[in-house]
Amino acid sequence: MLQVMIVDDEYMLLRGYRKIIDWGHYGLELAVTEQNPTKALEILRQQSIDILISDMNMPEMDGPSFVAAAKNIRPNMELIVISGYDNFDYVKAGLQQHAVNYLRKPVDTDELIENLQHAIDHIAQQKQQNKNDLLARQAKTRAVVNETDDTDRAELMTDLGVSFLEKNQMVRLIGVLNPLPPSELSNYLAALQSVRGFFLDGKDYIILFQGSNVALNYFVNHAPHHVNDKHRPMLIGAPIPTPAHLSTEYAKLKTEIARQYFFESASGLRVMVTADKTEAAPALPGYSDIKTAIAGLDEADFKTWFLGQIQILQQANATDLLVRQLALIVLLVLNERRSITDVKSQAITDINQATVVSQIVQVIMTVFRQTISDQRHFSANVMETCRIVEKKYREALSLSIVADELHLNAVYLGQLFKQDTGRSFSQYLNDYRINVAVDMLRNPSLDVNYIATEVGYQNQSYFYRIFKQQTGMTPLEYREGVGLAVEG
Repeated sequence: MLQVMIVDDEYMLLRGYRKIIDWGHYGLELAVTEQNPTKALEILRQQSIDILISDMNMPEMDGPSFVAAAKNIRPNMELIVISGYDNFDYVKAGLQQHAVNYLRKPVDTDELIENLQHAIDHIAQQKQQNKNDLLARQAKTRAVVNETDDTDRAELMTDLGVSFLEKNQMVRLIGVLNPLPPSELSNYLAALQSVRGFFLDGKDYIILFQGSNVALNYFVNHAPHHVNDKHRPMLIGAPIPTPAHLSTEYAKLKTEIARQYFFESASGLRVMVTADKTEAAPALPGYSDIKTAIAGLDEADFKTWFLGQIQILQQANATDLLVRQLALIVLLVLNERRSITDVKSQAITDINQATVVSQIVQVIMTVFRQTISDQRHFSANVMETCRIVEKKYREALSLSIVADELHLNAVYLGQLFKQDTGRSFSQYLNDYRINVAVDMLRNPSLDVNYIATEVGYQNQSYFYRIFKQQTGMTPLEYREGVGLAVEG
């Protein structure tokens, strides 16, 4: 409901105003009636009022002075002035403060209702206009951070009041993640001069800010439900050097927001996004490193180790793709000695489709528990077959060649191998070769086709197909994912 204040030095009239109109019927609440204009001004400083009805002839303060002071406190407040005198000075004073109308005492009820309706209509029109202006400003803000044309961007910046020429008035982009409730933040942003514009990107607010460090601190510390351990992170970008950097800094901020959600960052975290991220991507441990690290670990120790690896990546500002790469290598290690070909394929899909890091942890822990329950003790002939693969995987190896070396029937060895490992010999050989290739791909100086040959594939296209089948990505995609240059 709209809040109404009536100021009149006549007590009986104040009582009468409460009774002559059904305020609620018009969507109004008579929130304050006050005889003393000085006290009324104090109330206005503390309480939001939408419509002020004021007498213009009061002994404590003259009407023109009071309504001027009241409108100075609440500039957008609607004003209706009343007086028992035909004094043009009072009429003029009311008009100067944009009064809806000037009424004479005794006030006619119908005339007062008519003026109240005018005030209500004007408030509604002003709110709609403000809403339209805000939507237009939000559209311009979204456009300016995406604009690549210098002329169009300059025009948008002028409309938003953004200038890169003002000293100590730095331009930044700020992201507020999923504020609750969003209306409180929106109202706060609309009232700040240092906020040149903002828009909603999904459930997050992107804010175009220009001001000093003092203004920035004020913005952070006075924001509704300001950053603490119960609310989503606020990501503050570094100063943007030129207008041409607006779009690139917006892209960086969106990437950082996505990273915060993926890592499920602690609520309230404030992250300073660097203006130019040049630090190298953190290095992932290789297949053999992980195999050594997790050998003999029980479930609790394995989980501690895996979470520790993720934490290292998070602290190094790694992307979600790098975490998926880590999980993939761990999955390959866990898959080495058990029959989870179908499970591995589904696990790869789940890892690639995970939206948050905890989902990846859940996938890996599920596979680990399956590994523990499915551990098999290989027979001597199968163990020897595995050793031959480890020594001769670079060669044109087949089950028949291995069977001849062991003086066994190939069909018998194939059945025995499948019984012990749950995989065919060719599946095991491909698994081993791809595991070696994963390690070799960490060296950016090695050509991918050279790696294919080195792990036993003379046909490079076949190597690409098997690699994609085993890992869910091509060798080039894997190498690019860990931030290594691709050669060849």
